[in-house]
Parts: sequence; structure tokens; C-alpha cells
Amino acid sequence: MQYEFNTYTTSDGELEVSFLFLEIDKDEWQAYILTDINYQRYDEERDDSLNCIHRLGEYDSDIKDNVFNFIRENNILYTNPKLYYICWTEDITSLENMKEVAKAWCELTALYVKYGTEFSVNHPKLKERGIISF
Repeated sequence: MQYEFNTYTTSDGELEVSFLFLEIDKDEWQAYILTDINYQRYDEERDDSLNCIHRLGEYDSDIKDNVFNFIRENNILYTNPKLYYICWTEDITSLENMKEVAKAWCELTALYVKYGTEFSVNHPKLKERGIISF
């Protein structure tokens, strides 16, 4: 199992998110979100349901144990008893692609937090501006 801890700051500097990238199977990567994001920062009514914010909960106890062990062993601050990863429609088959997905997710999340616009609305705009690659 391969791991990498990484932090991404959005292009506007509004959001910084720490991730644990984990190869959960050969050529299958997940990005576990280790930052508690305040989705109601600009609007107390902002929806923070998992579907809306493109997160999935990890329920596999072996994977959870591995992730939480890595967090403890590397003194990474994470106090949430739940574990979430980025919801993406396609399989992520390399660490490089996982990093690009995490970058896109951060940029889209920052815009959602600030303006409440859906990921699907901002995705083509960010891609067109060259901020994200896919």
C-alpha cells in the first residue's frame, strides 16, 4: 500500500486542504480529505450533504485502520472520527491523476463554499481557464 500526505491551496488562496493519497488496490487511488471545511462560511444555509459536496464516507474497516494508523504515526492533526474521500466518477489509476483530481476538487469546493454554485457549473469554466486539467 502506498501513501502520500499532501496539501493543496486553491488558486485564489481561499482554501487549503490536506489529503492522504492512498493506493487502496493496484492502480486504484483515493484522496482522503483531512481538513474540516466550513461549507457555511459565507452562507449559513449552504448545503453540506455528502452528495452535494462530492464526498463519500469510508466504511471499510481495514482501510480506515490503515489511514488512521498513518495519521497517528506521522503526527498529522485529524480529529474527526469519520473518514471521507473525494467522490469522482472515474477510477483514478495513478498518483499523478489523483493529485489532479484533488486539485480540481479543491478549486470546485472553494467556489461552492464562496458562491454556492454546483461543481458541474464551475467545472467547465475552470477547465477553460486552465486552472484544472480535467
